[in-house]
Amino acid sequence: MSKKGESNKRARVVGAGAGAGAEAGDDTEVVVDDFNPPLTMPQIQTRIRQLLSRLPGKDATAALAADEIPAMENWCHTVRGILRNYNLTLNFVAIANYQWEPDRPGHTGQSLGALRNQISLSTAQTNIVSNHIGRVLTPTLDRQLMKKRTVELENGEKEESYVYKNVVNDPEMLQLNREQLCNEAIYKRQLLVSTMEQMCQCMDDYQKAEAGAAGGDGQRFSMAY
Repeated sequence: MSKKGESNKRARVVGAGAGAGAEAGDDTEVVVDDFNPPLTMPQIQTRIRQLLSRLPGKDATAALAADEIPAMENWCHTVRGILRNYNLTLNFVAIANYQWEPDRPGHTGQSLGALRNQISLSTAQTNIVSNHIGRVLTPTLDRQLMKKRTVELENGEKEESYVYKNVVNDPEMLQLNREQLCNEAIYKRQLLVSTMEQMCQCMDDYQKAEAGAAGGDGQRFSMAY
């Protein structure tokens, strides 16, 4: 699905769960996309699923080769952008679930603790991929002198000019990182798919636990600006 198509997806939230201003019993359609951040748990799940659908396909990932640098770097740029948006989206969980801690029952505090632990685990798993991508796209560079030019002026003085170029500090290590990324790309892609799907499942479990603790009313605080 194209990015433009994803931007037109809608998250339907019923009643007060749609955020401030929605009255109980109303059906409110809320846009969640690149320009409209999520403000409730269902919207956060919708956003994660949007990002998940943008991951490069399994066949394209399997076809990556270290000697086909443009295709490999395009894959890296795409995945890096998705991971940045994913980690940013996870930061909205704390906003969507804010409650003054002394007012939170002990059992719901345990559910929130489990959710926080899953977020930490998910972040650690995605960092495995993003760190490797960083070593491929932004290797260490050295500035080297490529050309020196000396011009003698009319007054007899000499003027020197220099041309510098940034070169890769360790080409062999860069090639090794590229080869390793291509060899592990299928596993790394599946790691991202699994951790993002698991994050959505964890949010489902958390909302069920909260709804049960509240006697069926699982509405949470939403902060919209």
